[in-house]
Amino acid sequence: GMVSQLSDRLASEGGPPEDWARLITSLAILGDETQAIAIWNNAQEVFGDNPDALEIVRDGARAAGLVL
Repeated sequence: GMVSQLSDRLASEGGPPEDWARLITSLAILGDETQAIAIWNNAQEVFGDNPDALEIVRDGARAAGLVL
């Protein structure tokens, strides 16, 4: 549904860090930790040169329990 649409859009078009964070937390809530980790790893590459954006995504990863 909505999570797969968001995932598809971010994969093809990209998007703001808030959307990446939302996707990570949504996947974790749905129990798909493997995919949440994969998205977090990808986001680190996408936003690696933008510390402010990366921090927004990191907050989502924290909420998902992927990082401390």
